[in-house]
Amino acid sequence: MRDLGQGVRAAVAFTLAQHGAFFASAWLLSAWLGAQPFGAWSQALALASVAAALAPLRLEYAGQLQARERRARRLFASARRVAWTTALAAAVLALAALAGGAPHWLAAGALAVGPLALLQIRATEQARAHRLASAAAARALPALLMVPLQLLACALERPAAAAWTVPAAAWLAWALLPRARASVPGWDRRLLRAHWRFARAEWTGLALNTAANHGQVLAVGWMGGDAAAGAIALGLRAAMLPTSLVGLAWADDLRARVVAGAGRAAVAAALVRMALLSLPVHAALMALAPAMVPWLFPAQGRELVWVVAALAPLGAVRLVASPVAFLPAWRGWLGTSVLLQGLLCAAALGAAVAGYGWGGVAGVAALYAAAASLVYAAYIALALRAVRAAA
Repeated sequence: MRDLGQGVRAAVAFTLAQHGAFFASAWLLSAWLGAQPFGAWSQALALASVAAALAPLRLEYAGQLQARERRARRLFASARRVAWTTALAAAVLALAALAGGAPHWLAAGALAVGPLALLQIRATEQARAHRLASAAAARALPALLMVPLQLLACALERPAAAAWTVPAAAWLAWALLPRARASVPGWDRRLLRAHWRFARAEWTGLALNTAANHGQVLAVGWMGGDAAAGAIALGLRAAMLPTSLVGLAWADDLRARVVAGAGRAAVAAALVRMALLSLPVHAALMALAPAMVPWLFPAQGRELVWVVAALAPLGAVRLVASPVAFLPAWRGWLGTSVLLQGLLCAAALGAAVAGYGWGGVAGVAALYAAAASLVYAAYIALALRAVRAAA
């Protein structure tokens, strides 16, 4: 870690606070309100995360990888316009869901889509400028604000309020975050047409990726109820914690370096550095899970231990692969990138359907880890090939 830049270290610190807030929320809700309110909150968060990631149509990602500053600013402005339109549509759907008697977590998740999408765009702008700490702070703020809101819900003994802390924290974070400076007009049709093929392929890949990461929680909740959804959400977050802490910061750093002209040596060094960190960290996670998980989250039972242990090897491979996963799309291999995302989605949803009937939440985790590890190994191989071809 000594060779990491100050910005990356600060980004890791903010990300650590973000995930610490998630586990604090998990402990508060499950210990004080019960497994079902925690599961409802997990599903609201999963729904909001999926929709918010897709809302800007990946125009913000095209802006991050755009070399020309003026074009990048236009793409970010276009992404914000789309996000606001999505926020309005999601609010209408949330009201319709409440009127139709749908679960409250469904409406709560829909109301959080708009601000989370706007925060995502802001974070991507900061990452493009290599202000990695500011980017991580924008991503972390909603999770940090959720904890005091949940403390209030626990103090008032209001289990139904757990899911509503998701939109409340998201809108509050958006209100507190400094606005972007005045930008050029965004809706330039010629510019959008020039980037549409890239954005469309990346949006499709992201849709598949978010379905793999969060759709699995919703699928398990549909089959097993709120408590099962909470267990798989918590197990995934615990097993993927090392990736979440350093993977995104390293990915932002590596993208900025590649856009600036860094080549194969930088990517190879990043892979070695991530592998040297990943193996001992995930081995320690597997060793500590049997003692720590039941102590921290007794409401989930021993099943959560098996979930974390089954997913830890996947986390080890994913930590190495996630920062270089953008390279096939950057190289222009859009079809291959979408194919890999599709395989991850099939692994996640297939494991949810087949694994739950076979072995409950632990069965889901075991099948998903086995299938997804192979896909992430393919990402690593393609990343090296992509930088070799570019050179």
